[in-house]
Amino acid sequence: MTVMGLCLAGWQAMAQELEEHKDAPPGLSLRLTDEVISKAVRETLAEEGRTGVKRESGKALSADAAYQKFERGFSEAQKPGCFGPNATKFQPSRTVVNTPLGKFNVGLGGIFVLPFWAAAIVRGKCN
Repeated sequence: MTVMGLCLAGWQAMAQELEEHKDAPPGLSLRLTDEVISKAVRETLAEEGRTGVKRESGKALSADAAYQKFERGFSEAQKPGCFGPNATKFQPSRTVVNTPLGKFNVGLGGIFVLPFWAAAIVRGKCN
């Protein structure tokens, strides 16, 4: 709707400019300049303000913050599938290593995650 209005306003502006420049020499051509575009945008926005066009809004297009927070919490609380990418979501695949310099968290990946994956299956941390 807005795009169509902008196009019509641009055409109207070009037609007005054409009428204003009828007496111009034949070598000059009409061009779409920044001034013409900004004038068309202003006219279209003013026209929309008069007609009272409202943009659609609703749960499908933009949810309120409380609903988004609930949806995010609900999706994060679901148990992942054992063969999915987050199989060890609730069974972390890292361990703490004690060294003379202190404790270090060591994250594991690839084939080294298999013991943690098996523990997630045994403990029921995934479906």
